[in-house]
Amino acid sequence: MDAVEVYTARYEREHGHKPQGKRFWRFILVSESVTAKDHTFALDQIMTYPMALEKAQEVAGLRKSIRIIVEP
Repeated sequence: MDAVEVYTARYEREHGHKPQGKRFWRFILVSESVTAKDHTFALDQIMTYPMALEKAQEVAGLRKSIRIIVEP
Protein backbone atom coordinates (compact mmCIF):
# COMPACT_ATOMS: atom_id res chain seq x y z
CA MET A 1 0.00 0.00 0.00
CA ASP A 2 1.24 3.47 -0.88
CA ALA A 3 1.65 6.04 1.85
CA VAL A 4 -1.20 8.50 2.28
CA GLU A 5 -0.21 12.14 1.71
CA VAL A 6 -0.59 14.32 4.82
CA TYR A 7 -1.47 17.93 4.01
CA THR A 8 -0.72 20.39 6.83
CA ALA A 9 -0.50 23.76 5.01
CA ARG A 10 -3.97 24.89 6.11
CA TYR A 11 -3.13 24.15 9.75
CA GLU A 12 0.26 25.87 9.44
CA ARG A 13 -1.29 29.04 7.94
CA GLU A 14 -3.80 29.24 10.79
CA HIS A 15 -1.39 28.50 13.66
CA GLY A 16 1.98 29.63 12.27
CA HIS A 17 3.69 26.27 12.93
CA LYS A 18 3.50 22.57 12.08
CA PRO A 19 0.93 20.43 13.94
CA GLN A 20 2.14 19.66 17.44
CA GLY A 21 1.02 19.25 21.01
CA LYS A 22 -2.07 17.75 22.62
CA ARG A 23 -5.59 18.69 21.58
CA PHE A 24 -8.75 17.42 19.93
CA TRP A 25 -7.60 16.76 16.35
CA ARG A 26 -9.76 16.81 13.24
CA PHE A 27 -8.86 15.51 9.79
CA ILE A 28 -10.48 15.30 6.37
CA LEU A 29 -9.85 12.02 4.56
CA VAL A 30 -9.88 12.54 0.80
CA SER A 31 -10.78 9.71 -1.55
CA GLU A 32 -9.56 9.33 -5.12
CA SER A 33 -13.00 8.27 -6.38
CA VAL A 34 -15.29 11.06 -7.51
CA THR A 35 -18.27 9.06 -6.25
CA ALA A 36 -16.95 8.91 -2.69
CA LYS A 37 -17.51 11.82 -0.35
CA ASP A 38 -14.64 13.29 1.67
CA HIS A 39 -14.88 12.03 5.22
CA THR A 40 -14.37 14.18 8.33
CA PHE A 41 -12.54 12.25 11.03
CA ALA A 42 -12.69 13.96 14.43
CA LEU A 43 -11.16 12.40 17.50
CA ASP A 44 -13.17 12.56 20.71
CA GLN A 45 -10.11 12.39 22.99
CA ILE A 46 -7.29 14.82 23.60
CA MET A 47 -4.08 13.27 22.25
CA THR A 48 -0.72 14.19 20.78
CA TYR A 49 -0.45 14.89 17.07
CA PRO A 50 1.61 11.75 16.30
CA MET A 51 -0.95 9.52 18.03
CA ALA A 52 -3.88 11.28 16.33
CA LEU A 53 -2.21 11.06 12.92
CA GLU A 54 -1.60 7.34 13.42
CA LYS A 55 -5.32 6.80 14.09
CA ALA A 56 -6.25 8.93 11.06
CA GLN A 57 -3.86 6.89 8.89
CA GLU A 58 -5.51 3.65 10.03
CA VAL A 59 -8.95 4.93 9.04
CA ALA A 60 -7.59 6.40 5.79
CA GLY A 61 -6.16 2.99 4.90
CA LEU A 62 -9.55 1.34 5.46
CA ARG A 63 -11.30 4.00 3.38
CA LYS A 64 -8.61 3.84 0.66
CA SER A 65 -8.01 7.58 1.02
CA ILE A 66 -5.23 9.31 -0.89
CA ARG A 67 -4.80 12.37 1.34
CA ILE A 68 -5.25 13.39 4.96
CA ILE A 69 -5.87 17.08 5.55
CA VAL A 70 -5.11 18.33 9.06
CA GLU A 71 -7.82 20.83 10.01
CA PRO A 72 -6.96 23.95 12.06
